[in-house]
Formats: sequence, structure tokens, C-alpha cells
Amino acid sequence: MTPADVVAAGAFFAILITGMMGSTLRDMARRRPAPRIRSRVEEVGTVVARRRKTGRPAPEQQLFSRQRHPRGGTVLSWLQRHLERVRSVSGAGGVRLIGAIALVVFIAALVGVKLASPPNWAGPVIVIGLPLLAVRASYRFLIERFRTRFLTVLPDTLDLIIRAVRAGIPVVQAISTAGREADEPVRSTFRTMGDALRLGADLTEVLDQAVQRLQIADFSFFAVCLLLQRETGGNLAETLENLAAIIRSRRDIRLKTKALTAEGRLATNIISAVPFAVTGMLYVVNRPYVELLFNTRAGHKIVTLAAILLTVGLWMVRKMSKLDTSR
Repeated sequence: MTPADVVAAGAFFAILITGMMGSTLRDMARRRPAPRIRSRVEEVGTVVARRRKTGRPAPEQQLFSRQRHPRGGTVLSWLQRHLERVRSVSGAGGVRLIGAIALVVFIAALVGVKLASPPNWAGPVIVIGLPLLAVRASYRFLIERFRTRFLTVLPDTLDLIIRAVRAGIPVVQAISTAGREADEPVRSTFRTMGDALRLGADLTEVLDQAVQRLQIADFSFFAVCLLLQRETGGNLAETLENLAAIIRSRRDIRLKTKALTAEGRLATNIISAVPFAVTGMLYVVNRPYVELLFNTRAGHKIVTLAAILLTVGLWMVRKMSKLDTSR
């Protein structure tokens, strides 16, 4: 490899790693609950922190929490946390789906590298990078699908709890009723909460576990409403009714945003597919014409520059056409 190839490969890896780090940090900041919600939940959850320091597992942790704490360092903890996140939103089938997609993309990348004969430095990047991107896309798809389904059913579940509270049923029994009558995936969440509460678990600890597991702002609002009503009193039915109206308004805003940005998202997908489609067609029609991009130094520079510009352009278009209102 020439110095120019080394510089191009180093620049490509630097851009790829920087983009992945930036995207990861952005996702972490986006999924992080608002400071007010977090401070309020931590304030009322001091009992949970004390019990965790003593190392004694609470009954609701054995029943409700599926989190494990590995002892293998930061990387293993990070992987375990994401695995538990996938299991919590889609069960074991989600993990198998991500593994199958990664395997299929890995095989497709190997076949593509063998057929296209790219530069020596590009082969490992394609074989390793494409499965990683596929895993990340599958993970985000499962999380987003679960969040959409959960937020679709949550307002109706709140209406059910409101009617139960107005009928004089305690909140704990109302949560258990929602766990039987609501639709999935809200049903399983409230059923697990109701089981833990019937075994004597504290409402604060159960809600804290649910907020950490779901990481959905609208459910965090519901937890804060219950905790505030437990401490200060007041009309819980009216508070939950206002919360249900707010959640429905947020859902309508998300749907309206998705409809208004549909053209931009469709244009982004088409634009991103055009270079690959044209290159593939030229590769079939006139292979020596396309091989100049992979067999010459000037072609390597052109491919590297095109990949950088295409990545930056697609990121900017996606950023402008997507408004995240899920948190």
C-alpha cells in the first residue's frame, strides 16, 4: 500500500469511528430522561439506593427487574445493557433477529468483496463495517417499533386506570386491572408491575424499575404523577386525565411530523440508493470502466471522497427531515 492509501484508510476509519461515537452519544443524550424527572425519581427512590448498597435483593427486583450486572468491564457491561434492552422490548426473538440479520449481511459482504475485488484496505472495512451497521439499524428499529406500539396503547390504558380510580378502586388494583385488560405491549408491563405490587413491593421502587427499563418519557410522566399524588395527595383521576390528553397530543404531533417529512425521507432513501444502483449497473454492463475506481490510485481517492461526501450529505438531509418527539 502506498502512503496515499494509508492516509485514505486512516481518514475513513477516523470518520467512521467519529460518526459512530457521535451517534452513540446523541442516542444516549436523547434517551436520557429530563433532569427534572430524574431528580424527582431519585429523590423519592432513596430507599432503593440504600437497599442496593447493602446488597440485599428486594422481592420486586427478583420478580420485576431483568437487569443483570456483569463483572467483565465497561465493554461487557455495555453489551449486556443493550442485550437486556433488546430482550425487554422484543424478547429473545429480537436477539435472534439481530443475530440473523448480522449473519446475512456478513455473508453478503463477503460475496460482494469477492466479486468486486476492492482495494486491500477496503475489504476488511466492508466485511466488518456492514454487519455492525446492520446490527445498529436492527437495534434501533426494534426500539422504535416498541416505543411506537407502547405509546399508541398507553392513552387508552390511562383511561382504563382513570375509570377504575373514579370507581373507588385503589391504584394498585387499577394497575393490576390494566395488566389484564390493556393491549400489548402495555399489558405485559402493567401485569409485571401489578404482580410485584401484590407481593408487597413498594410503588416507588416498582415505578423506578419500570422507568429505567422502558426509557419512555410519557411513561415517566405517568410514574411522576403517581409519586407526586402519593406524597401530596390530590385528584389523581383528573391528573391522569390531563396526562392522557397530553400523551395523545404528543402522539398526534409525531404522526403529523412523520407525514410532513415523508417526502424528505423518501428523497433521502432514493438519493442514497442511486449511486449504488448506477455503480452496480455499470459494473454489469462495462466492468473495466468501473474497476478503474478500485484498481488505480486516483480511483481510490475518488471513492474515498465520494463516500465522505455521501455520508455527510445523507446525514444532513436526515437531520433536517427528522424531528424526534418521542422523548
